[in-house]
Amino acid sequence: MHPQHVRGNTTLQIQEGFMLLPMRLRSLQTTTIPWRAHRHSARVAATLLFLALFALAAPLWAANSGGTTENLPSWKFANPGYVGIYKSDTTGVTGGNVIFDPDITDLNISGPIIGGYSDGGNANGNQVTITSGTYAGEGLYGGFSDDSGSGNASNNTVIITGGTLSPLGVFGGFSTGGIATGNTLRIFGNPDLSRTALMGGRAEVGSGDPARDARTDNTLEIHTLNLQTLGIENFQHFRFYLPGTVRAGDTVLTVDNGVVIETPSSGPSIAPTTVGVGIMGSGTPLAVNDTVTLIKSTSRLYADTGMTNNVSGMAGISSLYTFGLETTLNSLVARVTSIEQTDESVRKSPSEGKTASIALVTQGADLAAGPGMGNARAAASLGADNMAQAGWSGFGATSGATSRYATGSHVDMQSFALMTGLAKRLPVSGVDLLVGGFFETSIGSYDSHNETAAGDSITAQGDSRSVGGGLLGRVEVTEGVARGLYAEATVRAGRLRSDYRSDDLNPTLGEAEYDISVAYYGAHTGLGYIWDITEQAWIDVYAKYFWTHTNGADVSILGDAVTLDDVDSHRTRLGARFGYSLNECIAPYIGAAWEYEFDGTAHSVVAGVDAPAPSLKGGTGLGEVGVTWKPLPDTGFSIDLGAQGYTGIREGVGGNLSLMYEF
Repeated sequence: MHPQHVRGNTTLQIQEGFMLLPMRLRSLQTTTIPWRAHRHSARVAATLLFLALFALAAPLWAANSGGTTENLPSWKFANPGYVGIYKSDTTGVTGGNVIFDPDITDLNISGPIIGGYSDGGNANGNQVTITSGTYAGEGLYGGFSDDSGSGNASNNTVIITGGTLSPLGVFGGFSTGGIATGNTLRIFGNPDLSRTALMGGRAEVGSGDPARDARTDNTLEIHTLNLQTLGIENFQHFRFYLPGTVRAGDTVLTVDNGVVIETPSSGPSIAPTTVGVGIMGSGTPLAVNDTVTLIKSTSRLYADTGMTNNVSGMAGISSLYTFGLETTLNSLVARVTSIEQTDESVRKSPSEGKTASIALVTQGADLAAGPGMGNARAAASLGADNMAQAGWSGFGATSGATSRYATGSHVDMQSFALMTGLAKRLPVSGVDLLVGGFFETSIGSYDSHNETAAGDSITAQGDSRSVGGGLLGRVEVTEGVARGLYAEATVRAGRLRSDYRSDDLNPTLGEAEYDISVAYYGAHTGLGYIWDITEQAWIDVYAKYFWTHTNGADVSILGDAVTLDDVDSHRTRLGARFGYSLNECIAPYIGAAWEYEFDGTAHSVVAGVDAPAPSLKGGTGLGEVGVTWKPLPDTGFSIDLGAQGYTGIREGVGGNLSLMYEF
């Protein structure tokens, strides 16, 4: 988003879902900050699964992956270090990834832990993750560029989710000859960091050398409450992710020293300091005028005393909190100034995934009632002239389509469906009676598109898959004045799995997603009349009704409880098809129909409040053209190839390929 200007000399900026506030702070005397820390226990589920599978065959240290013990320059470190990627020359390092899970204690590391180390080259894009145990070594470093070269230590990450850590500082990046920018420290859970300091970057310079940038775009992310540390230094961005359990009066970070969060007036980094607040999930009891202390210093916090601008943060996907930033002599405080519902497009978007899934299942119904029924009839009629002698015949049909559904916004879908089964003609006097059973499956991928009142795009993606089966039947009068009149029906049931992903609902909290598996079922019935115009030409006029149901599900999206209701589709279709047999092997056809959807609405409840609902309701016109082909007149094998076009609520093109064979 573009910067938004407000009164005074302060500028608000929106960045990654936060409203970010540049702060001009007072200069102050230097505060000496010791660098030591402890650590508390926490688990990362994915790594625990790995450990469970690997524990019987591997020693304990194997769980701590991505590093080796290296002898580092003795003038810098007194003990060997544990390093993800190590280069003893000016070769750059990237992609180093040191993970300590479940416990760092047993390695008894006294030296530094470094994601990526280069002796003079760049150390960019490396990572260290600590989840539990105790460590009191010579520092945690995402990336370290050493020696007298000009290597940078940028875009590195340190993630701490637990443990008791008291190293000589936690650094995103450290360079002795270049810059240390764009680094990130992420803190989750309940680690004990009370005896160490948190540093976004450090860029050492020799006597008389100009200062180098160790601050720009360095970010401190805190995803917890009641964190304590000895100091914070060299961060441009501060992001506070409040858990849904936050209470009025809670404190996020306590610093046992003076705190300086300033936008330097000169030097290598003059980018504005920014503060952002987000809330993980719903259910927070915060009300208007409640306060949360973001940073509390045991000494003094220096910030702009005239800071009266607001920052905003979303709670899950349902509520938008506006916070006013305030300062005291030792604290930075966020006060709730308003609470509103989020834009309706944000709350509507998850239901688009349910809309896409019902659209996929209705396409399966079209295949069963259209090419599937026709091919079952043709396959069962390919053999003996005497119905009493006709056996079970196999048939199959596939269809694919690319469609856009107008849902109040729109959903784009690419889909493929398949059905295969057996059909048989039964000997009943005066009528042609067809029965059969089939297996069906379909798969689709979709993109949904919404737009907020402010013009921001809300997009989402997902996949849907269904597996099921059904029965079909058809009866046609073959004698008398009603000859050519027919009725048909199908019943279907199965399982539908669909997922949803979006980075736009609350960018602060990351990707919003769900994955559900629900039952679907439905039926169709139809009436029609086939008029044989000549021996070669015929016309089929029909009316059909389709009902399709998918069950609902309860999911959690970024901490918000979301109920996706059952969805029912009720459609009617009126149409006609004209066919002409050119010879015994080739019969082209053409058709048109009008379809109307009476429902197809995907209702949902987000955090206890009804959300706007996308709907497939409306009319669609369709046209079709195709050909039935028997490669050899005397065989029981034939192929039906067709193409369709859609306009209206559904727009797009599709095609079908059907195979028929009599056993």
